[in-house]
Amino acid sequence: MERQSDTIQFTVIRGDGDWRVLRDGRPSGHFDFSVDAIESALVKATTLIDKGEQVEVFVQDAAGQLRQVDPVGGEVLH
Repeated sequence: MERQSDTIQFTVIRGDGDWRVLRDGRPSGHFDFSVDAIESALVKATTLIDKGEQVEVFVQDAAGQLRQVDPVGGEVLH
């Protein structure tokens, strides 16, 4: 997963019984449910997009793989 230096990246992962949102690899939130973590990441992403930033969002699927999602609509891209 290659990242452009000017692109902000949000990643939603499962860890230690909760769901975590990372911004550029740093903690940005902890949630009990994946839907809440994903919603948080998407809200943060769209806020930054509205400010002209480039943003990528990745979500860990049930198999543990990261899937890129559309930061505006939330649909899986890859």
